[in-house]
Amino acid sequence: MNTTENTKTAQLLQEQLLDYVAYTLTSAKGLYREPHSYGPMRMIDSMEKALHLLKEAGIQDEALEEGLAAVRNARWKAMTEPDEFGKAMDESILNLVDITVNK
Repeated sequence: MNTTENTKTAQLLQEQLLDYVAYTLTSAKGLYREPHSYGPMRMIDSMEKALHLLKEAGIQDEALEEGLAAVRNARWKAMTEPDEFGKAMDESILNLVDITVNK
């Protein structure tokens, strides 16, 4: 990658980081007025955005992607089936613990 490409990549990542920070801040602002079940969904969205930023920077972990599959698949159950969403979060948490311990 040449200097121009590095500069463009850095600028793009900076813009995406700003978007992420803005999303996180506005989500925090909205949380105290939104239904309780929105909080976990907002946190999952924030996690997804952070992982996207890492992927754009060339950092990706397939084990992590697989470990988060349960919560990704159940994210919308937070509002309609909170117990199922809770189980999916527990599954993903255990997956992440396993990934962390085995690295």
